[in-house]
Amino acid sequence: MVPLIRAAQQGGHDVVVSSGADMSGLISRLGVSAHRSGVTLAESYDRMPDHATISELPAEQQPGFAARHLFGAGAVDRARDLLDLLQTWRPDLIVHDTLELGSPTVAALHQIPHVTHGYGPMVPNTGSFAASIAAAISDAGLPDPTPDIFAAPYLDICPPSLRGTEPNPWAAIHRLRPSPGEIEPHAAVDLDLSALPHPDTVYLTLGTIMNQMPSVFRAVIDGCMRWPVNLVVTTGPGFEPTLLGHLPPAVRTAPFLPQAAVLPHCRAVVSHAGAGTMLGALCYGLPQLCLPQGTDQPSNTAALLPTGAALALQPDELTADTVAESLGRLLNEPSFRQAATRLRAEIERMPPAAAVLDELLVATNR
Repeated sequence: MVPLIRAAQQGGHDVVVSSGADMSGLISRLGVSAHRSGVTLAESYDRMPDHATISELPAEQQPGFAARHLFGAGAVDRARDLLDLLQTWRPDLIVHDTLELGSPTVAALHQIPHVTHGYGPMVPNTGSFAASIAAAISDAGLPDPTPDIFAAPYLDICPPSLRGTEPNPWAAIHRLRPSPGEIEPHAAVDLDLSALPHPDTVYLTLGTIMNQMPSVFRAVIDGCMRWPVNLVVTTGPGFEPTLLGHLPPAVRTAPFLPQAAVLPHCRAVVSHAGAGTMLGALCYGLPQLCLPQGTDQPSNTAALLPTGAALALQPDELTADTVAESLGRLLNEPSFRQAATRLRAEIERMPPAAAVLDELLVATNR
């Protein structure tokens, strides 16, 4: 959502970003007001009934249970906190993500226009997942927000070729150019790769949620090192880098690096196929090796593979040998780079955030 926030700032609008307490520092660094609402992810898990036994439920019951007791309970908390905020400050437009249904509940109660901001290819069963969240909201005595949500605009940040086959339940879809992210102006980022031995560089990340797997990191590192490339690895929060063991001189690791600073130096990306990483890599026309581990990653991978810009390894296929074989194809077969370049061209033709924000404000008579 940062590009839309930047567009609003540049347009002279007053911006407040509401989220859990764990996000307040990041929000403040964007130069906007941070409002605390809802609870952190860890707090949500702690409050779930029998949360330790979710994995023991039948697979078909797990999404509904999580939707109701994790996302749904969080939406109720956020709605109540936002109702308090609106006693003193009323926005002209509310922007929320696909499964954050507390704020559109408040928007409906106060008759405030709102839009859903997508974060990647449509995830299967989004409509039924949203209905389960809405059931928890209704049980708390608040109105069901889903009719208003699917009638309101949806901001689609996927280039046309990446939308996949999953139906989109929203009635009004607006295209919005995705972004690889930004580099904080005062961040101490040193990306000097001159000490690394090879002219070509590959970026490896498993994101910030599914990153606690040293065996996966090590298999990928060993596979990549069979080619004459540098490997820049971000391990994510809470990961102990010593678990990776001794690393070759061509490998550089860090807990976090802004991908907008890393990707321009790369020839390929190996990742969990999180939407932000996948779209960021496509902004630079980079072919990708997808290693989906969970959440939305399998559906992102399923949308990307038919474009010809990627290969994928499922968890039971992932070894140093398979990584080496797949990376070799990405580096040496021109078709993957050509397909990624086509997707980059589609992204560059999509409307920027400033134009989309103006369009939304006109549409809502603001």
